[in-house]
Amino acid sequence: MASERPDILVAIDLGTTYTGVAWARPQRNQALQSPIQIIHNWPGSSTKNEQKVQTCLIYSDDGSLSSWGYLCEDEDPLERKKQEFFKIFLDGDTLEDAHRQAVRQVPASVREAQKLISDYMREVYAHVKSTVELHTGISHVGWQELVVEFIFSVPTTWRSQEIINAFKECIAKAGFGREGRYHTATVELTESEAAAVGTIKNSTIAFQTGDIFLSVDAGGGTTDLALMQVVEAREPFPALSQMNQVDGIGIGSTLIDQAFVSMINDRLSKFPDLTPHLPPDCAERLVKSERYRTTKHKFGERVYQSTCYKLPLDGVPFTLSHSQARIEHGRIVISWEEMQSLFDPHVENIMRKIHEQLNWMQANGVNRLISYMILSGGLGSSKYVRDRIQHEMMTSLHPYAHQVKVLQAPDPQLVVVKGLLLDRLQKLDSGLAPVIVSRVARASYGIVCKTKYNPAIHLDEEIKTDAYDGEQYAMSQIDWLIRKGDPVSSNTPICTTYTKKVDPKDPNRTWESVVMISDLDPHLLPHSMSQKGAKQLCVVKSDLTGVGHSDMVMKRKSKRLFFQGKKFYLCTFEVRAIVAPAELRFELWFAGQKFSGNHEPIKIAWDVEGSKCGGGR
Repeated sequence: MASERPDILVAIDLGTTYTGVAWARPQRNQALQSPIQIIHNWPGSSTKNEQKVQTCLIYSDDGSLSSWGYLCEDEDPLERKKQEFFKIFLDGDTLEDAHRQAVRQVPASVREAQKLISDYMREVYAHVKSTVELHTGISHVGWQELVVEFIFSVPTTWRSQEIINAFKECIAKAGFGREGRYHTATVELTESEAAAVGTIKNSTIAFQTGDIFLSVDAGGGTTDLALMQVVEAREPFPALSQMNQVDGIGIGSTLIDQAFVSMINDRLSKFPDLTPHLPPDCAERLVKSERYRTTKHKFGERVYQSTCYKLPLDGVPFTLSHSQARIEHGRIVISWEEMQSLFDPHVENIMRKIHEQLNWMQANGVNRLISYMILSGGLGSSKYVRDRIQHEMMTSLHPYAHQVKVLQAPDPQLVVVKGLLLDRLQKLDSGLAPVIVSRVARASYGIVCKTKYNPAIHLDEEIKTDAYDGEQYAMSQIDWLIRKGDPVSSNTPICTTYTKKVDPKDPNRTWESVVMISDLDPHLLPHSMSQKGAKQLCVVKSDLTGVGHSDMVMKRKSKRLFFQGKKFYLCTFEVRAIVAPAELRFELWFAGQKFSGNHEPIKIAWDVEGSKCGGGR
């Protein structure tokens, strides 16, 4: 079934503040391809037909889930335990920072953050299932019997395999890829890569082969950047090559909201006489109001230009005015400069990341200038942000971007989820040719092995004599298959051939391979386990149970003088590492074919410390 065309494709972009879902029914005839469907009938969204659903939960006092998404708006947050922004706390470093800064309503642990994500995604899964069944009429066929692929994106800031594994555990517990025997759930692209795919596959820009563009996906919690070059511009199967390591920063619209709450609280705290007239959560209510959201989203647009903005205070009578606190008839006055001060620090941080990419181009002598900068995401859809970045590009006159056009992606808040689907659909229609054909490794990956002893190289290393051939080998050496900064083909797996000596009387057909990871620059990589600088990422257990002696090569005793070696078989097989955008996957190949028996041929045991290292690819 794995090779069959899926009946349903579902793409999910779990966001810090909002989550988007799109789905499609792939057709064998591309001309009959059904359009991408965006789920917008979210519970509690009334008649607004929102394209995304709020990423939030409310729990009852007994710990049971009370509401999710837009349904949370119907409940008093003071009466219930509301949870938001929990996605970013899957990263232990982010969680520790929040604890140090005494941020309110932060999960106590990464495990608690995982539970929140699973609880939320369980509700998303149930709604997706019912919506797809409703709009396709396939419920009579049986959801469990369909071939359904769920495709997820992850932030570029999630650089370690540990976080990716934790996220995959969350979506599995929520039901994705579990309910039907032909259901799968995969992490396919980082958000910056998905945004780049969505841009080139669904854009009015006439890209030319060789064009370089920078995708800047600024969402609720993170801003992800990807520097891409167009390898093939021809429709319907364009191709992109990643030029530099994808990058990200913890900057998003939620930080603007947090700064706004702090600004309002600071202003109101100076006037104790106001306290009896204001609700205790005045600033929190204001930041969630429709008027504030409109002011933030429209800020910078010419038709919405104003010297000040007057925002109604929820729970405050129209008779309340306070000149010093700048409250007029129950409305608080926010100046244009105050709104600008909320945006500018984050725009400046995004600009620093943009200049890092441009400086990399200059340092590496790239022979073309950047043509376009494509903004997407909630913050990226802000006209103020776009105008500021365009102004900075024009005034800084960076040699690689002085003619760059700063544009908004089509459907900027949906470009990630559409990019996920468009990439998978291209693979299906083109015979597995992805949009992104080459990536840049964010870490180095190697295999622990033994090599023939060389006294000039293996000084102070552990040396053993092989019982079969009598040769001396240096143990615990590291063969680096992928080096940080290397271009890695999306279509070509990294293959490692193993030749194991097998005793004719030994029925064992399982062997373990240790995979190492390092963040060091390639010229500093250690050559063996005795040197520092690398950590164990995982142990890959290859199970070739079922392979008989007839499938192996018989070897005689060693002909080395005075050495009585044993008879043995040679079993040769391949472990193929698929360098996916956000993770590593492994396959076992034997005799030129992907091996599968009545058992799981490959098992991965991730190392706790090593999986924290590197960048998830």
